[in-house]
Amino acid sequence: MKKNSFLLLIAATIINFGQLYAQVENGLPNHGLTHRLSEREKLNIGDLGKNFLTTSPPVAPIRNIAEFEPAESVLIAYVNGFGLPYSVIKDLANTGHVIIACPSSNQSTALSLLNSNGVNTVNCSFLTSPLNSWWTRDYSGWFIADSSNHVQVVDFTYNRPRPYDDAVTALEASLLGITMYGMDLTTTGGNYMCDGYNYAISTVLVNEDNASLTQAQIQQKALNYLGINNYMIRPDAQGQYIEHIDCWGKLLAPDKILVDSVPSSDARYSQYEAAAAYFASTNCAYGYPYKVFRPLISGSSETNAEPYSNSFIFNNRVFVPVVGYSAAHDTAALKCYRKAMPGYIVKGYYASGSSPQAWLGTDALHCRTHEIADREMLYIEHYPLFGLINSLTGYDINAKVVSYAGHTLATNYPMVKYRINHGLWDSLTMSYVSYLNYHATIPVQNAGDTIYYYIKAKDASGKTAYHALMGEADPHYFIAEGTYVEIPEIIANHEFSFFTYPNPSKGNFILFLKSNYTENASLQIFNITGNLVYKEIFDLENGNSMKKININNLTKGIYIIEVITNSDVITKQLTIQ
Repeated sequence: MKKNSFLLLIAATIINFGQLYAQVENGLPNHGLTHRLSEREKLNIGDLGKNFLTTSPPVAPIRNIAEFEPAESVLIAYVNGFGLPYSVIKDLANTGHVIIACPSSNQSTALSLLNSNGVNTVNCSFLTSPLNSWWTRDYSGWFIADSSNHVQVVDFTYNRPRPYDDAVTALEASLLGITMYGMDLTTTGGNYMCDGYNYAISTVLVNEDNASLTQAQIQQKALNYLGINNYMIRPDAQGQYIEHIDCWGKLLAPDKILVDSVPSSDARYSQYEAAAAYFASTNCAYGYPYKVFRPLISGSSETNAEPYSNSFIFNNRVFVPVVGYSAAHDTAALKCYRKAMPGYIVKGYYASGSSPQAWLGTDALHCRTHEIADREMLYIEHYPLFGLINSLTGYDINAKVVSYAGHTLATNYPMVKYRINHGLWDSLTMSYVSYLNYHATIPVQNAGDTIYYYIKAKDASGKTAYHALMGEADPHYFIAEGTYVEIPEIIANHEFSFFTYPNPSKGNFILFLKSNYTENASLQIFNITGNLVYKEIFDLENGNSMKKININNLTKGIYIIEVITNSDVITKQLTIQ
């Protein structure tokens, strides 16, 4: 594999080639480019990948690192201006390190602008590079952990004839001192997202960009270079020219995805609903269906659609583009993110108006940022327990814990933190099993108890990590059961349905729910004479969920349980023994 000096040589070669085809310097922000091909670029479309260096793939196993995992830096660009409001850059620099791709001739101007707008430039540095555009998401590489547990980067052919942009990954790899692998696939970062567990999602644009390849061949390249063994290539819900998945969907965690929703009057309504339904009925890497979150957008074109899915996750912060002209939708979208991502700092950022930096429905905050994975990441791999767990010996928690920096783990780590129902948190030190693998067993609990838990790791340098990512704020959970339970099929074609278990019960039972929406619901229980004996308002999750009910004070008999949502009123019989 090439050394860093060779990376510089390759980058220089591509840049020299690019001088023949690059956008003429015109002094305009972003050189006046849009995501659409310019007339000049249309003439050069045949030069895509002409000087691209394909390499052998990395040695397996490989793990493609997700956006929501720990990042040491974010890559943005200065192209006769920043593609981001200074409010965004200021908060990025207060969250982590900011690397600015920028020609050397513009760096003093860029630095002066940052200082005058209150950006902490101590946390900023430059990647010297000529550029065609500021869409770092689209053209910079994707990070992997290789078989030696080191962070490396994978390059691809950018699907625009913008050779300066296409050369950035090589320069980035040289700056970071990591290996770059060249995957001979034409694609773009705005149309790609992965979960860190070897699942990835793109729209059919990746097929269109690689028309000479079969879908099987595309998936094989993703497996060879990125370790992706489940590459979901989906129809484009938005129906705009760009066909980027980040224009309407976003992975928030391995088991959570945000999919925009539009009013039923929108011509694309069925496309958006089909996209959401697919993920709500498709198992994530953890083994259960994705939890789907649906912020509402009202716009129907690239210029007035709210770009809520085009957000950026940078460590513990979520940067959400908001538009101002739709204040109610902005507020609801931020609330949706906060509900989906407990423990994160969620903030909205405006970039409206007629300036080139303004958000569009097809081009916003995510397009103009790209995380750089933490090369010293402390990584936890764990497949969480979920649903009803029947065990007489306890609940086994297994995890792989590895320091990408090669540090040893701190004493008494990793540990499992757990609590029963709403009790106090307890902890278990995990035992070493084999190379990088650890184990602990949560004690057996009473049938019907909800067990919340997360894993915490710490290495000798003091770096900590959690699984789930926010630890106590958003733990995994499952329900203890003493005997095997046959869970009946919830009616799939209804917008909402539920059943209770056990039924008959002694007053403690579990409400299993399935909904196509995230909304408030009302639970009411009536006795046989119609008197209300129990009422509770609760948050109904999109997808499958469970809720524990305790009503030990009721006398034996037949009751009617009723759940009311905005779309349904469903009643069932409940027997208390």
